[in-house]
Amino acid sequence: MIKILTVVGARPQFIKASVLSRILASGTHGLSEVMVHTGQHTDMNMSGGFFQELNIPAPKHQVKLTATGPLGRCGEMLAALEPIVREESPDAILVYGDTDSTVAGAWVAARLNLKLIHVEAGLRSFDRGMPEEINRIATDHWATHLCCPTRHAVEQLAKEGVQDGSVQRVAAVGDLQCAAALDAVKLHRPEMATDAHLGQVVLTMHRPANVDESEVLSSWFAAIHQALEKRKLRAVFPIHPRTQNTCRELWGETDWKNRLRQWRIDPVEPMGYLDLMRFVESAPLVLTDSGGLQKEAFVLQTGCLVLRPVTEWVELVEMGKVRCVNSPSDLAEEWSQIQNHLCAEDWPKNDVYAAVGAGERLAETLSQWLC
Repeated sequence: MIKILTVVGARPQFIKASVLSRILASGTHGLSEVMVHTGQHTDMNMSGGFFQELNIPAPKHQVKLTATGPLGRCGEMLAALEPIVREESPDAILVYGDTDSTVAGAWVAARLNLKLIHVEAGLRSFDRGMPEEINRIATDHWATHLCCPTRHAVEQLAKEGVQDGSVQRVAAVGDLQCAAALDAVKLHRPEMATDAHLGQVVLTMHRPANVDESEVLSSWFAAIHQALEKRKLRAVFPIHPRTQNTCRELWGETDWKNRLRQWRIDPVEPMGYLDLMRFVESAPLVLTDSGGLQKEAFVLQTGCLVLRPVTEWVELVEMGKVRCVNSPSDLAEEWSQIQNHLCAEDWPKNDVYAAVGAGERLAETLSQWLC
């Protein structure tokens, strides 16, 4: 049995892992898994509850971080991962996506000369100002086995000199996050949310460029309020801890929630995955700076405005189901434009991210490569 050490640490990775981990647990592909949680997300709403909700085993190893800055936290992850890797003696390390946990796991694998599997390889926003872009580029070029969500991602790797061969293996296997979203609405509908916020716009914001500076965040809220007011809509806002901190700086410890509600934005605690998918499925539109939520909105047939100038999911932009918003001043125009592309009749019927069966394809590919 080939042992894979999977490194996760943030909400999107738990979702992707839920698809593959269930398959690996069956033992049918000759692969076993040990999971490590880096501690990047520690709040139960951002982390621990997901394992229980999605019926996947809790990680065997849990890292506790004390640093507050990203570099210090990465350093703590590296220091914690090395002894875990030596204890477990895995045949390969697997990482998902583009977070600091991803690049920490990748660096350890590269330095210890272990096979490195990168799931969701080949994505590019071409914005080096995003920490995620640096993480995904580094991880792709360290990886020995690259699992891409689309053919476009495979082609991007080839442009960078990363091609399927004896040194690095590359394959398009489909998108696990899209697969998880489909599973959520098909398998868990009775458990999903039913409350007054269903049917509202879904808003999420957490990227430093949008939420760390009070003036920038306030500008986004003002633009969102104007767009909501014009359409007599409200937005449900599962608020990230990082964003909460800036809201408190803007309006004080006790007043920030009421201020947002006056602007037709209803702040709620970070949601469980199944609840969020139900809200997205019923929403007239999603506003987000998240990468994964764009795809989840697409497979649930909900349009999405991306609150940043670029997205790595170029296929969605090409189909007109996602539009990027360069700045708060552009939101009104982009909202009007996307409404012209959201007729249910012309929603793509093809599985552009090969979501159906993505987990099994990934497991079979890894088995062929490693066993």
